Amino acid sequence: MNYKDSENILLVICGAMGIAALALIFRYLFIGLGFDVFGANLVFIIVFVIGLIFYISYLELIQKVGSRFFKKKQGFDSEFIITESESKPIENTEPDLDSIREKHEQDEIIKKREVLDIAIRYTRTTFAPFADDQNINHLCECVIQYSTGTELKDVEPVRVKDLQNIDLYHFGWNIWNHFRINKQEDIALFLKTVFAKPLKDADIDTIRKKLTFNEGKYKIYLQKTL
Repeated sequence: MNYKDSENILLVICGAMGIAALALIFRYLFIGLGFDVFGANLVFIIVFVIGLIFYISYLELIQKVGSRFFKKKQGFDSEFIITESESKPIENTEPDLDSIREKHEQDEIIKKREVLDIAIRYTRTTFAPFADDQNINHLCECVIQYSTGTELKDVEPVRVKDLQNIDLYHFGWNIWNHFRINKQEDIALFLKTVFAKPLKDADIDTIRKKLTFNEGKYKIYLQKTL
């Protein structure tokens, strides 16, 4: 599928809006079933991503079938010309290249989803002894926003107990190293915003410099892989 074609773009946008509406319905259904906001948001994301993948794959299939049918009909109605036969291999390579690009995009979506799932699982496991469910869910939502590069604004600070600043620094470095999407200054700002109360006396530059500080006693360790 040619994504530079305005008609194709319009089809994808319309389909995405419909899928988003369907995902939103599922979100409210899960909230009605007793799921918390984080769980419902996770259902929304999963339904939207899977729905979008199937929708794009469906459009790709329709385009391929329609293209092949048109070429066969054109072959029956017209004489076989040498110049046409020479151009056909070039035309036939376009859908193949589009399929490769489409598969690559789908693989990237799945890969990002898996990376995010690992980070969320690590966050929930790490903070289970040090925060209640509400604060852990809120922290996971902040991690999701961080993974998309979204700037955190007007965020309610996460409340934790029995943790030192160095533990929060280590958590921040582990998340930063896992995603590797920006600079350490950005994860320092993330920590300063999310853990505003315990880090109220620490500036962003100090947090950045101490992300890998490992002297003394601490409960959250530096991890090269989550």
